[in-house]
Amino acid sequence: MAIGRRTGGAPRWIRLGAGCAAAALLLVLTVVYALTTIHVRSALARFSRGDAPPRSVHNIPYAELINRTAGAHHVNPAIVAAVVAAESGFNAEARSRRGAYGLMQVLPATWRDVGPRASCAPDTARRTTPPCMDDPGANLDVGVRYLERLIHRFNGNLLLALAAYNAGAETVARSRGVPPYPETARYLRQVALAWFHLQRDGTLTPFWRGVLRSFDAWQRARAALLGSRAAHALPAVWAGPLDVARAAAP
Repeated sequence: MAIGRRTGGAPRWIRLGAGCAAAALLLVLTVVYALTTIHVRSALARFSRGDAPPRSVHNIPYAELINRTAGAHHVNPAIVAAVVAAESGFNAEARSRRGAYGLMQVLPATWRDVGPRASCAPDTARRTTPPCMDDPGANLDVGVRYLERLIHRFNGNLLLALAAYNAGAETVARSRGVPPYPETARYLRQVALAWFHLQRDGTLTPFWRGVLRSFDAWQRARAALLGSRAAHALPAVWAGPLDVARAAAP
């Protein structure tokens, strides 16, 4: 028999290396998950209180436009930037399956209801119906004014205003709180994580922008890896009692 190899299985060093790699990945995912959970809980608590002072943002796409538009409508720029991060990942040409457009993923019905005040170049205007929904300035103007309306409607409760931005104001009103939708819960966690860093640092590092882009994947990867490690550990856990039972057998 070859040294370090068991009949019918992979070499011992391969299994050992794979185990170490899985343990290291699990450690990284656990640390990120722990930080994410702590930051999200802190942010959600402050959303309900609405006690965070306005915070300008920098070193992110459209930072000056976000600061200017948010300031004009008395909304915290860090909140607006967090919504943009969650809604579009700062992609001005983002589209959703539901037909939402732009940085703040505004629906055409919302666009018509709020009414755009900013114009845009003819080439940009022709790309969408209604016109200009792809334009960063026009999209931010409509999105921020809509968010401002929701903040006033829910008496400054940012948690409810952001839930309404995702699920609709009437849905939140009927639920008398955050609707019990997994999509809305995920959205609030994503916005909260972005806002925590934007409010504290004024920016999002490339690492945290990456976490936000793959927010669901981080959660699923950690759960899958934990399940995999548990499945591999079960035989070892059962092996001890079985060996004792065999030894005690006549």
